[in-house]
Amino acid sequence: MPTRAPVLMSAITRDDVVILYVAASPVTPSSLYNSRVYSVMGETRSRISHFIDLLAEMQPQEGAEGLSSNTEDVCAYECFHNGQQFILVDTPGLNNGKQLQGAACRTIVTWLMDMYATQRQNTASGPIGLTGVIYTHSITNEGMSAADVQSFKLLRGLCGDEAADRVRLVTTVLDDVDKSEVVEVEGALRTHWQSLFDAGVSPERFNNTSAGAWEIIEGLENTKKVLLVQEELVDRRMGWEETTAGKHIRPDPGWFDWIKSWWGF
Repeated sequence: MPTRAPVLMSAITRDDVVILYVAASPVTPSSLYNSRVYSVMGETRSRISHFIDLLAEMQPQEGAEGLSSNTEDVCAYECFHNGQQFILVDTPGLNNGKQLQGAACRTIVTWLMDMYATQRQNTASGPIGLTGVIYTHSITNEGMSAADVQSFKLLRGLCGDEAADRVRLVTTVLDDVDKSEVVEVEGALRTHWQSLFDAGVSPERFNNTSAGAWEIIEGLENTKKVLLVQEELVDRRMGWEETTAGKHIRPDPGWFDWIKSWWGF
């Protein structure tokens, strides 16, 4: 199979945080093996970037605390906490208004493929896969849109049942809502999330503090698993339309040609 050499596209250091990955360039292999690696994804308005800013103790990017999308590419940040190395991966919102949902999906899956292919080059260096997937959902959403429902189906398709215990469904923006309303909304969400819970996904609440974010992250402990979409696309060389996730969303034009070029066809 063709190899994809790791490229450090950006090395912007802010205190002890280094931006390791921009657009379609994988992080360094040593970081992937030696760190706990978490992908943070979700819907726009759920403060994905803000969650990472609090973990990495960075100054918030403009708009990160707001309800608009602040990320269009995948960016991975390396930081250290209690003597442990972490990689926190910021991803585009799946309904961000700046990209089609399929385009955001393509960006995320591209990184997942590159990361896994890089790890597979030297499995003796350590366990491969992701330590966790954090999926954020704003508690202030009014109702459940078709895009939201599709995103939940996509999440399960990307992760699969085997890695479901590595996934946390995290409700956010709790500080804008009364506690009684939080309980009511979470009850309604369970109708849409039950299949994920049945597979082994766990719910969490994010209280908008650094300590709260770290509690969610550290609750996943230090176990890595390969996501279903990584296994399907990289190990089995399946076409996107054949994958479990591919049954729920059609990516932007050019995706199928890109998959073929990734394999050198």
